[in-house]
Amino acid sequence: MIEIPLDLSRHCIETEVRRLYNRALSGYFRAGQDKSRIEQTIDLTQHALQTFDFGRLRATHAPLAGQSNAKVSLVRDGQVDAIRIDGQEITPIEREKP
Repeated sequence: MIEIPLDLSRHCIETEVRRLYNRALSGYFRAGQDKSRIEQTIDLTQHALQTFDFGRLRATHAPLAGQSNAKVSLVRDGQVDAIRIDGQEITPIEREKP
């Protein structure tokens, strides 16, 4: 299982996931980094950016809109992705496929 804490005190979930993705990509090419953990972070954040309907998530779950002190994390357990808000897991709303 991988759990990535999200800091939503200043911005929304989409911005935070994008920041973590970009940071992980940069870190991947630095020497001495734990590539396994970084690869998992890249995979999970990339999947979230490609599939989650962030607009609906923000509208449905207020802490995901940002300016929140809620404890939020992105979680992958096996093949199942979830968002954890203050200990409660929610299934991410995905974009509708064309």
